[in-house]
Amino acid sequence: MKKYLYILVSGFISGLLIAIGATVYLSMLAGGQGEYLAKILGSLFFGVGLYGIIIFDTWLYTGKVGNTLNEKPSYLLDLLICVLGNLIGVVLLSLLISVTRYGESLQAQASILVAQKQNDSWYSILFLSFMCGIMIYIACKGHAICPNPIGKIILCFLAVSVFILCGFEHVVANASYYAYAHFFDLKAFGYFALMALGNGLGAISFNGLLKLISHLKVSDRA
Repeated sequence: MKKYLYILVSGFISGLLIAIGATVYLSMLAGGQGEYLAKILGSLFFGVGLYGIIIFDTWLYTGKVGNTLNEKPSYLLDLLICVLGNLIGVVLLSLLISVTRYGESLQAQASILVAQKQNDSWYSILFLSFMCGIMIYIACKGHAICPNPIGKIILCFLAVSVFILCGFEHVVANASYYAYAHFFDLKAFGYFALMALGNGLGAISFNGLLKLISHLKVSDRA
C-alpha cells in the first residue's frame, strides 16, 4: 500500500510540473510575440516541467512506460496509479491557475489547441501520441545515459521542444490544455485513452528496438 501511495503522490507532483510547463507554453502563445517565435520559446520553456521531473525523480507516465519490457506484469498497475496521480495534479493546478487574472487569456489559447485535437481523426491522434512517446523516452533515457552534464540538459529540453513543435500528443500535457479550456466530453475521454495508448506504444517500441540492436551488436561481436 505504501508503494502505491508513493507512486500516486509522486505522480501528482509530476502532474503539477507538467501543468507549469503547459502554462508557460500557453502564456508565450498569448503574449503577443510572433507566432513561430512564441511556439519555439514556449516549447523550450515547457522543458522545465520534464527536467524537474527527471531531477526530482518523480513518476510521469510517459517517462516510466518505456520500462514496461524490463518489469513484471504488476508494473501495469503501477503505471495506472501513476497516470491517475499525473492527471489529478495537472488538472487541479490548471483549474486553479485558470481562476486567476491570467485565466481568460490562457483559456483562449487552450481552446484553440483543444479544438484542433477534437477535430482530428482517431488514427492521427494515436500516431502523433506514438511519436510523442518516442520523444519523451529519448529525453528521459538520454538524460540518464548521456555522460556529459550539459548534454543531459540539452537533450531533455530539445526533445520536449521537438515533440511540441511537431504537434505530437502528450496525454498529461493535453489534460492541462483541456482543463484550461474547460472542455471535457466523451470524445475527449476517448482521445485521452488513445493518447495514453499511443504514448505507451511509442516508448515501449523504441525501447524494444534499442534492445534489439544491442542484442545484434553483441551477437555480431561473438
